[in-house]
Amino acid sequence: MLKQYNYTFNSGYYSFFTKRQIEYRVAFYEDFTLASCISDSVELGNVYQITIDKISDQPAQFDVLISETIKSIITVFFENTQNALIYICDDNDNKAFQRFSVFDRWYNKSSMTNNITKINNILEFDLDNETIKLYTSLMFHKENPNSKNIEKAFNNINNTLNGEKP
Repeated sequence: MLKQYNYTFNSGYYSFFTKRQIEYRVAFYEDFTLASCISDSVELGNVYQITIDKISDQPAQFDVLISETIKSIITVFFENTQNALIYICDDNDNKAFQRFSVFDRWYNKSSMTNNITKINNILEFDLDNETIKLYTSLMFHKENPNSKNIEKAFNNINNTLNGEKP
């Protein structure tokens, strides 16, 4: 098992520093996106969105301990089997696909695959005469009693973004 950085939980987010003293923060925010993509009477449980922010200004270098630390934090998150997690790759620096691929690789090379299901969904929709592409992933524990509903809602996001009713 690879080592990881020590992390702390501070006022709603996890924080850790790399060997180069670059600070990262990982937070889980309640997300209501899936609730708008399925009928009101369907139970989804606890759905969150994860954010991973590099706080320090200095450029990041490849550091395997960063991914190991983030995987550890996500593993702790899924100790509650009713949690579900949405990951949306930000593209404000044109690196969304790169982030999406890295996140996918982290998952596929981890032991999380034993207990956590991960589904990818590349969303495309039109906004102000421009086609927007969002790289998203959904993760949920294989023992989550709401897994079928969560998966159905996640697969319906694109239809909802394009104006269809659930």
